[in-house]
Amino acid sequence: MDEYLMDVQSDNERTTIKTFARTVEQAIDNMVKLPSVKKLFSIGNVDTQELWEFEEDITELRNLRNKLPENIEMFFKVGEN
Repeated sequence: MDEYLMDVQSDNERTTIKTFARTVEQAIDNMVKLPSVKKLFSIGNVDTQELWEFEEDITELRNLRNKLPENIEMFFKVGEN
């Protein structure tokens, strides 16, 4: 598993959360599962030094995620086809 640093808005404050995931997509899903996280500003992979920057409200992702069963295994990719 890789270590990711997530720059987020949580409880109306900008903060950094550390998470561990197999993919950047799983790291995003980890943030979606945290109800206090409202926005995602950047994702940094500590091991590879890759950095993705944006400013996104993740409420719609959370609403969609909440419609899925808890035990579902999700795989998706972010980036070029």
